[in-house]
Amino acid sequence: KAELTTQDNIKLALKNIKSNFLRTCITALIIAIGILALVGILSSIDGIKSFLNNSFNRLGSNSFNIQNRTSSLGFGSSRSKRVYYKPISYKEAQDFKEEFNSFGTVSFSNTVKWNSEVIANSIKTDPNVLVKAVDESYLLLSGYDLGKGRFFTAFESQSAIPLAVIGSELVTRLFNNQDPIDQFIKVDGVKYRVIGTLTEKGASLGMGASDRQVLVSVAFARANLLSRSQSYQLVCGVNDVNQLEQAIEEARLTFRKVRNLRTTDENNFEISRSDAIATKLIQNLSMVQLAAYFIAAITLFGAGIGLMNIMLVGVTERTKEIGTVKALGAKSRDIKQQFLIEAILVCQIGGLVGVFLGMLVGLAVAKGLGIAFVMPWNWVIIAFIICFIIGLISGVYPANKAAKLNPIDSLRYE
Repeated sequence: KAELTTQDNIKLALKNIKSNFLRTCITALIIAIGILALVGILSSIDGIKSFLNNSFNRLGSNSFNIQNRTSSLGFGSSRSKRVYYKPISYKEAQDFKEEFNSFGTVSFSNTVKWNSEVIANSIKTDPNVLVKAVDESYLLLSGYDLGKGRFFTAFESQSAIPLAVIGSELVTRLFNNQDPIDQFIKVDGVKYRVIGTLTEKGASLGMGASDRQVLVSVAFARANLLSRSQSYQLVCGVNDVNQLEQAIEEARLTFRKVRNLRTTDENNFEISRSDAIATKLIQNLSMVQLAAYFIAAITLFGAGIGLMNIMLVGVTERTKEIGTVKALGAKSRDIKQQFLIEAILVCQIGGLVGVFLGMLVGLAVAKGLGIAFVMPWNWVIIAFIICFIIGLISGVYPANKAAKLNPIDSLRYE
């Protein structure tokens, strides 16, 4: 009598997989695509969430912004239309800073230009440099660190002196990593003396301008670069995060006072927490996550049906073989186990390929965002469990059909 062990069944399953190589590859590939969607997209989302949290945590969870426009973050129908209010003037920013300074730290800034050209030592950059007007408190609340030199003093931020603090990318490109302190640069034809540099920060929300920027004093920009209609952005910080809500309410009342709003007037400005943007973006990623679940589910469902069909074809093609094995003494459970093992192995092969491709996608996303790749062990384990379940479900019916074959009828089958 033939005694089929689990090891024998695995060997037979591998032999049958090899003999039906093309059909096995097609089925495994469909499964791999489903697992790729699951592991690749979800591990990428985990990396993006980590990137967002790290980026906004540098700004501190104890800070908030005041600006003249509402947020328009979102996707599709959830995207809200941006509303613009009266611009925040230089005088309003100064008055608010003086009023609120006893409660927390205040910084105000303004974007001068996104596409400036910088020249130093006969070397010219592309016209893609960000120029920003800032005050002396900007460094404390912006999430940037000072590299070399110093930042603007209170006197310099209120004086029209052409001084500049530059990003790390400009140090590399214009000065070949040499000390740029007290060197001169020209930004759109205006000459500045470099007094400090910023440490490398990398891309922020996919925008590489964080290291490719020039900071100038707000007073110089106001006198020479900015129009009076441009709006300033205020950033406020408190020492104790537990006082944040109280500080936001105090800031709201203070800015209403600065703008001479009556009790019945609505706010004509927007206050948002620094970490609220990251929270909103992470919430919007749930739509992408649901899409990944849907794509993976549909693909894996189709792969399961395809695998079941292949197994049923295998039962028909191997009817005589099954009859011979049964005639030699193999039991129905041995035949059932052999077909189940074969189905599970095909799924695991597809899962292995899918996990590998998904990890490559996650690695590419992590490299693109400039963050460390974290092995998504949870999604890897889940993927193999899903493949096992699909193989089991897809193989049950063909395995039962094969196990129920009559050995005499099977031996006659042609």
